[in-house]
Amino acid sequence: MSKPPSSKQHISNRYQGNQKNIPSMATPRTPEPPNRLGFAGVIMFFGIFGGLIWLMMFALGLGPYRSEFTIAERQMTRTVSELVAFVPTATLEPAAKPTDTPAPIPTPSATFIATPELYPFVLDGEPEPVPSVMIRPQLGCEWLVIAGQVWDLEGEPVTGLTLHLYGELGGFTIDRFVLSGSENAVVYGRSGYEFTLEDLVVTSTDGLQIQLVDTNGLPLSLAYKLQTYEDCQRNLILVNFKQVRAE
Repeated sequence: MSKPPSSKQHISNRYQGNQKNIPSMATPRTPEPPNRLGFAGVIMFFGIFGGLIWLMMFALGLGPYRSEFTIAERQMTRTVSELVAFVPTATLEPAAKPTDTPAPIPTPSATFIATPELYPFVLDGEPEPVPSVMIRPQLGCEWLVIAGQVWDLEGEPVTGLTLHLYGELGGFTIDRFVLSGSENAVVYGRSGYEFTLEDLVVTSTDGLQIQLVDTNGLPLSLAYKLQTYEDCQRNLILVNFKQVRAE
């Protein structure tokens, strides 16, 4: 007896043996190339970079943004330039080399200069030359006369003081003393004195000196130099002394 046919039927694939690969309808995606900056990107890059630099310069006060600080610098530079322009040339000379030895500066020696205030008597005015015939007519033109008076602090005549006349005149050495208030000199006043030098009417400068001294020969005044003239109209020279302080 034959077996009934199996309910499971073998289903054959009609395409079996003739199976083909069916191409996919999707297009394969190729890898994209790396992004490159275009012209606009380059402009944008430099713009951002420049903006950062500007911001940094502005914040730090660099470059043209230093104007608020450079005003004082310019003023200082101008002031220094003006000072340099007025500095004497000598101060701009290069300093001496370290090996140079500066020249020693001479030290002035102390010199004592006597002043009239150191002595109680000084000249009363300048010596005055006059003709001898005006006061001593008995003396001729061949006589040189040195005469005058001495006064104290109150302008009163002082007698008994010594007048010293000395020096060189006409080749002769002169060294004479007379007293104020001498009898032969009363024609000049109560404290008059007089020196007479025969045949010595000559021109001289600083040849003779006259000084007031005390009885011990100590100076009461400076020694004053006299000028004489070879002139009968100036052969009597009046030299008066006055006291300026107490002895």
